[in-house]
Parts: sequence; structure tokens; C-alpha cells
Amino acid sequence: MISQIIEDILLDHEENLIIDGHKVATVRAENTCLHALMILNSVGYSSIPVLDREGRVAGQISTPLIFSGIKDELQYNWDKLAERRVSEVMSTNVAVLDENCALEDILHNLVNHSFLCLVDSGGFFRGIITRRELLKRVNYLAHEFDRYTEMYSN
Repeated sequence: MISQIIEDILLDHEENLIIDGHKVATVRAENTCLHALMILNSVGYSSIPVLDREGRVAGQISTPLIFSGIKDELQYNWDKLAERRVSEVMSTNVAVLDENCALEDILHNLVNHSFLCLVDSGGFFRGIITRRELLKRVNYLAHEFDRYTEMYSN
């Protein structure tokens, strides 16, 4: 169980912890690999969520997955970039949590994933929590913990 003091500090201004789904770069499963590669290149992320037609999380896509998906036995077939669909090369190993999940679930999942997709009760994509943002909060906690414990003890 996580200490209430630590949870309060890490979740302070929770609205800044979650990146709203409308601000997150995503691609759809039916998009081409070329489209996904252009999106990844333009936003500079290593991977992004893949959504289905209804707006539910289907997986994640990255540049290495795209390159792996267009490689023949010995070389890359660049023509496949415009032919292959994201759904053919994406990874389905993406962490998806309910938007009302506990901090403990977030921490456990960010160990193995650089971001977590948050969904509502209907399974629709609502945003992400990044490992980077949570680590910034842990860094803050490490530097400010004494100040907070003094406040809680009074």
C-alpha cells in the first residue's frame, strides 16, 4: 500500500499528469505504415497508441515495428510502406488502464511501459500517462519530502 502522503504528492495537480486524448498523437489500425511513420517522425515519439474505428485502444506502433513489418528476408521493401496497414505490424502489448485506476496500478505498469493508455468505462481512449511525467513527480518528491512531512505532522 502506498503512503497517503506520497500519493497526495504524486497526484497533486492530477490533471497535469494525464495528457488528454485529444492532444495525443495516435493512428488508426487501418492507416498505412507510411502514414504512421510520418506521424511518428513529426511528433518525435518512440511509439504512439493505435486506435480502432470506434476510438478504442487496439495496440501501439513504433518505427522499429514498421521497419520490421516491411522487411523481406534480406532487405527492406520500401513499397510496402504505402501498402501495409498498421494493424499488420502493430504490437498489442500496450498497457491499458481504467481512467479511475489506483496509483499503485499506474506505478506497476510504468515499470514496463513508457506510457499507459487510459480508457473510460466503455473502453474508449481518454489519454495517456507517461513514465516521464511520473518520474518528474518522483524527482520532486525526493527533493521536497521533508517539507511535506513537516506539513503533515503539524
